[in-house]
Amino acid sequence: MTGERGERFARPQGAHWRTDDAETAGFATPAAAPGPGSIPASFSPDTTAMFVMAAERSRREVGELSAPAVTSELDARVLASEMRLDAPADVTAVSAIPSGELAAEGAERAAGQAAEEEPSEVLDRADRSSNMVSVLVIISRLTGFLRTAAQAWAIGVTMFASCYTIADQLPNMLYEFVVGGMLVTSFLPVYVKVRSRLGREGASAYASNILSIITLFMVVLTVLSFIFAYPIIWTQSAGASSAFDTDMAVWLFRWFSVEIVLYALSSIFSGVLNAERDYLWSNAAPIMNNVVIIGAFALYGMLTRAGVLTTQQAMILLAVGNPLGVAAQVLVQVPVLKRRGVRLSAHLDFHDPALRETLSIGLPTIIVVFATYFMFSVSSSWALSVTEVGAAVTYYANVWYVLPFSIFVIPISTTMFTELSNYFVAHDESSFRASFARGAVKILFTIVPFTFLFFVFSPYLVQIIAGGSFSAESAELTSTYLICLAVALPFYSLFIYLEKVCSAMLRMKTLAVATIVGVALHFLFCMAFTPALGLPAVAFARALFYGVIDLVVLVSVREHLGLAGVRSILGAVLRACVFGFLGAAVGWGICQGLVLALGPAQGTLQAILYAAAGGLPALAAIYGVAYALGKSDAPFFDSIFGRVARRFAR
Repeated sequence: MTGERGERFARPQGAHWRTDDAETAGFATPAAAPGPGSIPASFSPDTTAMFVMAAERSRREVGELSAPAVTSELDARVLASEMRLDAPADVTAVSAIPSGELAAEGAERAAGQAAEEEPSEVLDRADRSSNMVSVLVIISRLTGFLRTAAQAWAIGVTMFASCYTIADQLPNMLYEFVVGGMLVTSFLPVYVKVRSRLGREGASAYASNILSIITLFMVVLTVLSFIFAYPIIWTQSAGASSAFDTDMAVWLFRWFSVEIVLYALSSIFSGVLNAERDYLWSNAAPIMNNVVIIGAFALYGMLTRAGVLTTQQAMILLAVGNPLGVAAQVLVQVPVLKRRGVRLSAHLDFHDPALRETLSIGLPTIIVVFATYFMFSVSSSWALSVTEVGAAVTYYANVWYVLPFSIFVIPISTTMFTELSNYFVAHDESSFRASFARGAVKILFTIVPFTFLFFVFSPYLVQIIAGGSFSAESAELTSTYLICLAVALPFYSLFIYLEKVCSAMLRMKTLAVATIVGVALHFLFCMAFTPALGLPAVAFARALFYGVIDLVVLVSVREHLGLAGVRSILGAVLRACVFGFLGAAVGWGICQGLVLALGPAQGTLQAILYAAAGGLPALAAIYGVAYALGKSDAPFFDSIFGRVARRFAR
């Protein structure tokens, strides 16, 4: 990477460009270029560079930018990596064109397509796709909340709940650790490249090869997980109190281990559907998973409470229900693949050049995934060292913690990622800087007030999810942990946005280095403060982890781009704190009045009543007042209060 800001934009780098940087190591340059009309035996970054330059020449002739085609591929990366749904807002299959005459022909075709489609039309199409994905994410989160509520009702905050939570999280963790992050980063772009060069048949062959290889490795990993279940469980429960039942966690994990293969199949199927511009079922599939598992918990709870089965006998319902849920997530996508004309079959080719490119693009992601899951393992172990229900407490708190992030931060970061990618490809440094600051302002102004709201409403939120199954001590422990975890919410949200920035700039190595630094400090913090502070130290360590990554990435990005807008970002944080405090005070006052009039909230329905009665006015006090004063930078709430203001103005 060069330290000169102008050169940084003048010389694009990354997976699609020839570069000497370590980030793109692994891209082989062919010994000789193929002849005219031929298809090269391997991918070369130069072919894409030739295409872009040719398209740029054509653009000058027709007076239209060809950037939307490139931007849409970058847009695919953001939705795949951060929503964990592998769902790009748009994909255009023009990423790689063979060299020689085919390159020129491809450039002319791409330039023609760009000329026919107005930039506003591209943005409208991307907005529609993004809006649909956002709605599906909200539905998925709601069903996920119901799943957690069903779990809380069925097994509560118990030692069994901790065993289940650890066993439930491990299959996806192992899949993500081994290949998941790399697939999300690299499968879809390479699939699009292959399809543009070799057509649907070649793309199906590539997908079949990846599917076969990944399935083979995941079957091996599943067998190893079954055999070495005890040491794997130990990685998540080291330091647990003597009350923790390791045998029970191992038994559950062995049932759940088949999900490792199923998660891999689901990821590949989703990637293919996204590349084919079919976003509905790839994003609806996790909803099916939640529905099946909700049914399993409901059946478990009803049978055990009715005395039909003992808890030991009913455990088989959960042991089977979890894999069935992931299987539903896979199977719901199969008919759609067939309708799209995608034919997948058993096909192994370890010498496929597209496979080598897939590996090279995804390498930095492996470091990020490894470091992140090490952090979560450390958190889990220290939480269990405090209490045997530590894993369950952190899980239930996390459900509320990620909810505002999922609804508000993901759409903002996704939209801004598209703009940043556009400006980066166009070498528009000033617009990139301004858009970067604008995105950070919108995210932080929207999310910071929720930290204050969690301070007030955590007891009611925990009571909603508990459904009367938590003891008073467990509810208080979970509420306290959620309050402490809320401190990490702005840092986590900014981390997700900066991940988009690194991706737009093709600088994933920067994020990998920052994550390693963050994980080291997180470990030291937990070791130093958890024995004295208990679970709050685990929550504060999460804030430190994301905060350190944010700082390292910001310093690196500022060094290379000289990013301005720091004053506006800090100003947005200050305004968000002021309005957040105002809203929290309003909510606290209303809730205290309800307690004096009706007594403390008892049960789920009363907790919902108190949370809604205090929460809605609190949101109005934050975002409504900010909008009225012209100080708001929260697009979702600005849209709502803007409609209200226009209606009253009539």
